Amino acid sequence: YDNGGTVDANVNWVARQPFHYQTIKRIGEKQLAMWGVASIDFNARLDRSVAMTFARFQNRSYFYGIGGLQNYGMLNDPSRITPIGPDTKAAGGTTWPLATADEEYRDVLKLYSQLQLQMGGNLEMTDRMVLLLSTTRQPMLAKLSPFNVSVNQMLRENFPNMEIKAAPEMTTGSGELMQLIVPDYEAQETTWLGFTEKMRAHPVVQELSAWMQKFSGGTWGAIIRRPIAIAQMLGI
Repeated sequence: YDNGGTVDANVNWVARQPFHYQTIKRIGEKQLAMWGVASIDFNARLDRSVAMTFARFQNRSYFYGIGGLQNYGMLNDPSRITPIGPDTKAAGGTTWPLATADEEYRDVLKLYSQLQLQMGGNLEMTDRMVLLLSTTRQPMLAKLSPFNVSVNQMLRENFPNMEIKAAPEMTTGSGELMQLIVPDYEAQETTWLGFTEKMRAHPVVQELSAWMQKFSGGTWGAIIRRPIAIAQMLGI
């Protein structure tokens, strides 16, 4: 009947500052009537414009954060581990345009080895991972080896639970960046894409011959909870 032994959880209180933003939708009575005669859903199109504008800004904040605030993104969070470099290719340099399929695959293996090192050797090749690279480098995974096997096929065979994602933001001013991310480990999310509100639609205000409506939102940027679960390679 012994009551010894306890469990606990570790929490680090890291300061972050939110950034709030807004936009205004305004529609005139005659304007709405004119578009209605043309059978154009002008009000709905404005709503879609608001939604797309907010989504793009929110997505950008998750990559870059907000300058001047303690609000960071996946590409500039101060807790990120320094990127490693790719291997030198037979054709010269380190970038993928002149690399063979085998050389590209070896770069991904090198990045996985770095991630394994950061994680203390606790990963399995069957674990869920996300390979994130630019939209200009993703098509290069279709290159074929001398045995007519693409880099994509080799990755799927050896990393069955790896997802490959592409984003134009991975083309940086310092070169092409590639990240290998463990989305969650030991029931803890690696990153949290934070927001105060995705989008708040404020009341519609009636003017003399128009309507106005304000929309607002807020972002915390990308909060990296476990930096060791993200390995980076710069210069592919």
